[in-house]
Amino acid sequence: MFSEEVIRGMKKDNTRSLVRFVLPLGFVVAVLLALTAAMLQSKYERYQSLQELHNGMYLATYISRLIHATQKERGMSSGYLAGKDDAFANLLRRQRKETDARIEALYKALQNEEDDTLRKKIVDVLHELGKLDMMRADIDARRVSIRDNLRYYSHINDRFLRLLVEISKVSEIPLITQGYIAYINFLYAKEHAGLERAVGTTLLSGENAMYAYFVELVAKQDVYLKTFENYAPNAMRMYFLMLQRTEAFREVARLQEQMIRHEKVAVLPMQWFDVITQKINRMEAVEDKLERELAASIDQERRKTFEALTLLILLNVLSFASLMFIGMYVLRLFKSEKRLRTITDRYIISSTTDTKGRITDASDAFCAISGYTKEELIGKPHNIIRHPDMPKAVFKEMWRTIKQGKVWQGKIKNRKKDGGYYWVFANIEPLFDRKGNIEGYAAIRLDITDSVHLEEELRRSKEKDETILHQGRLAQMGEMISMIAHQWRQPLGAIAATSSDLYMKTKRGRFDEAYFISRLQRIDKYAKYLSQTIDDFRNFYKKDQERQCVRFTQVIEDALGIIGSSLNNKHIEVERQYESDAYVFVLANELRQVVLNLLKNAEDVLIDRGVEKPNIRLKTYVKDQKVYFEVADNGGGVKVEKLHTIFEPYFSTKSKKDGTGLGLYMSKMIVEEHCNGDISVRNDTHGAVFTIILPKSDCHKEG
Repeated sequence: MFSEEVIRGMKKDNTRSLVRFVLPLGFVVAVLLALTAAMLQSKYERYQSLQELHNGMYLATYISRLIHATQKERGMSSGYLAGKDDAFANLLRRQRKETDARIEALYKALQNEEDDTLRKKIVDVLHELGKLDMMRADIDARRVSIRDNLRYYSHINDRFLRLLVEISKVSEIPLITQGYIAYINFLYAKEHAGLERAVGTTLLSGENAMYAYFVELVAKQDVYLKTFENYAPNAMRMYFLMLQRTEAFREVARLQEQMIRHEKVAVLPMQWFDVITQKINRMEAVEDKLERELAASIDQERRKTFEALTLLILLNVLSFASLMFIGMYVLRLFKSEKRLRTITDRYIISSTTDTKGRITDASDAFCAISGYTKEELIGKPHNIIRHPDMPKAVFKEMWRTIKQGKVWQGKIKNRKKDGGYYWVFANIEPLFDRKGNIEGYAAIRLDITDSVHLEEELRRSKEKDETILHQGRLAQMGEMISMIAHQWRQPLGAIAATSSDLYMKTKRGRFDEAYFISRLQRIDKYAKYLSQTIDDFRNFYKKDQERQCVRFTQVIEDALGIIGSSLNNKHIEVERQYESDAYVFVLANELRQVVLNLLKNAEDVLIDRGVEKPNIRLKTYVKDQKVYFEVADNGGGVKVEKLHTIFEPYFSTKSKKDGTGLGLYMSKMIVEEHCNGDISVRNDTHGAVFTIILPKSDCHKEG
């Protein structure tokens, strides 16, 4: 127990006892406030994200209305430029007024936008529309070609659509993200329908040069609509299927088929324009419904988050008030030393020692948590409860501090009598006699075992959440759309090329049943690949994908089977130098996509740079139990300053050709993370050389 002199000093000076109580109480308050602050911050960040989505969706409605107007103006302008009379002139004048009204409406909507970055991006696109009057004047005077007309309006619409994709990336709620995927894909499908309207008008006016582009537009439109149907809610999907049964959709499909087959179409350009406009107007109704439902979902989540945030604030205010009330009530107990000692003994983990560290008193709470009785503790050194996990330096610092007459605070792990442990936050201070000399030490501790465990659990949970968040962001709708478009462009081109080949042979009367069957089987293979690609993208980050034992050369040939027709059509020579036919144990389909991406990139470089004798060299060999595969071209290579950034996300040398900068980034992820390999790039005397290195496998022997 305390000496009589110390006890008398405590009775005369309640301030000292008050300080000993307030310190642990303040720590409890601090811990509670820290935890609640973290919860409040999480809810607030979620609310802010939803608020950004809400504002973005508000602007998206104005942007989509403007896109619809420019789509109509583009189609009418094409009809006017392609026609021999001025049948589209009156329509075009009225439509231009509507387009100008939509531009003005978007400018007004931007006045309330708080996101400066988003507002600037939208204004930049609107500034491009400042050239609209000049373009209109050139159209009226027929000084501009149909292709330039299409290119101008389509470039504006594409930039607006990309802004909508950026707006959607804020979403971190799966259901809303899925809705955005459906919405964006439908907007792209509608844009391609608008282009189909314009190109079809020119075809019916006798401009047959755009036939292949018309076929491509129809195919891409179907791709986007299928993706929309995969992600749209059931009710929305059924609503769209019902619209597709209407006369406008059926008539457009009939005319599409006739134009694709080069059959004589018994309609005038204006009739085609009117029919497909009816279809697009019905698609606009679906777009409006999608926007309303998506906005409603965002608002519902926003309201729920706001209500939860408000409730959390209210509960914390009430909890803090309750804690303060309890504190005030407990403070009154200090008026009675006996009641103070009782409470301290029962509820506070406290102890006192002499100047040598021998225990002179211990509270009941101390005994309860440590498992020792008072008789077992009093007279023993305080290090009887020291846990071996605690560094000796902590206690050296503690003794240095309290011997100087100062207060020491810190977290300590103590050992129980039964060998267990508990964590405490300790407040240790010296006790002084009347002359100011240290005669002992008093310690008050707060059991924070659960708090320490909670901190550890929160740390693990945070690491898990960060991993999930990283994967979720990679799968966000905007990136997924870009990746699918990137992968589909190649087989779609191959299908178009094969179809054109069959068409030309039929037109020339060179029908060969065996040849036709083989080409149709190839188209069927491409179609299955397109379907498989969606499944591959969905399963891209799943950990349960099965590896396969395949020859690397077979993977290469599979990729060439898809892009080979396109390479031949562009007179690109492919040289094979297979020095090894080794096996690898990999995710075969993903590796095929990597090879296909490298081949497509080489093709783009050779065409873009106008190489006279374009050439792609493929080489395989084995070195140090590793399989090497090289893809080289004679396109001049990659700029030296770009070599170290070429695999970074969003790096692209094809920004003017809708490059997303994700193809090589994905290829690096697949090779390094999914196939345990490596991918690199260098320049030789002719051009760029991409190298894939994978571990050689004897899996074919094990099977």
